[in-house]
Amino acid sequence: MDDKDRLLVAALRKDGRRTLVALARDLGLSRSATQERLDRLLRTGVIRGFTTVEEDRRRGGACAHFLLRHRPGRTCAQLVPKLHRVPGIVSLHSVAGAIDMVIQAEGTDTAAIEAIRAAIVELPEVAEVTTLMVLERFLD
Repeated sequence: MDDKDRLLVAALRKDGRRTLVALARDLGLSRSATQERLDRLLRTGVIRGFTTVEEDRRRGGACAHFLLRHRPGRTCAQLVPKLHRVPGIVSLHSVAGAIDMVIQAEGTDTAAIEAIRAAIVELPEVAEVTTLMVLERFLD
């Protein structure tokens, strides 16, 4: 990816409905050159798709990050299929350091977050979970 690709991705991240002509103008490229870049970014997986943002996610609901350590001899790869089945989990990241995985979850309220945490803690591969409740969202 070059600087123009990064600008294109940033513009789409900010407004995924921006027209191709407007994107081309922002990048200082022709419409066809911008389309070629967009097609390449889609084909190579840099952009994997387009999505919607539900209104209630922006307005309210509860969000938390869980810091997870798995049991010795276990791996994140063993946990991921089980975690995919837990409703409310929106992202899973294997990380290096004192913890093994960062999980983001969203629910309608604190009780929903507690239910997600309970489902995670029940998994036999899980040794420890720390919950970080999100108080305020600044960039989503």
